[in-house]
Amino acid sequence: MPYDLFDLTGLLEHTIRTTVKNVGIWDWDEDHITRSILTQLRQELGRVELMGDDVRSHLHWEAYKLSGSYENRFGDIAVLVKINYKDGEHLQGAAFLEAKRRQRRKTNFDAMRAQQVNKILKHAPRAQYLLYDYEDITGFQSAPAFLHEIRNFYRRNWQTGSVAPRTSAVCVPLNVAKATGYKDTLLYRYATPLSMMLSCRYFQGLDLEFGKEAIEVACGYLEKFGLPSYVLEVEISEAGAEPKENTAYVNRQRYEPMD
Repeated sequence: MPYDLFDLTGLLEHTIRTTVKNVGIWDWDEDHITRSILTQLRQELGRVELMGDDVRSHLHWEAYKLSGSYENRFGDIAVLVKINYKDGEHLQGAAFLEAKRRQRRKTNFDAMRAQQVNKILKHAPRAQYLLYDYEDITGFQSAPAFLHEIRNFYRRNWQTGSVAPRTSAVCVPLNVAKATGYKDTLLYRYATPLSMMLSCRYFQGLDLEFGKEAIEVACGYLEKFGLPSYVLEVEISEAGAEPKENTAYVNRQRYEPMD
């Protein structure tokens, strides 16, 4: 089924929010939530046809998890984005997300560590925290744009439901968290929903790392800085575009597909 970009954002948001809300109290940890979200996105949106004003018409993604016992980690999720244009141009970059969950009955994210932040920022200055909350997240900085993105999708699919700007997973730049020193829900004032980061930022080639080292880490080939726990590999193409032959792919000796 084809989607326009607004529909895609709404569908992503619905899938992410529903998945987080369905995580029980005994499973409320970052790894379980992340694995659940990536599994649902892969199952529901493995291949998407886009329509509307965006000339890129095909989106295909795969999700991988790090296999075996590997202790040296570099973030929880690497998003490997490859965009193919019909004029022969290609763009490839990587984004890194470090997932944290809100403590039950508290406002803080107790697992935030300055040493970890500094390590990631040294090699991925555009990296983000990915924050999960069991309650609705409101008051984030992109709320007006987010409401515009999802309003039509929700009204077409759930006409009696609320279209208020609320979500369950947001992204906050690591450098903002470091500068403010916040380790609690005050970070939401600088946040963008994960659904919007995917469709309106990463899928547009924005907020990515383009250096060779960052891409090799995201693909699982450069291990000295650590490897991400999960890789979301996304390929986006204009109609008639040919994929780049020497593009980097995920190291299948280190990662296995998530079914």
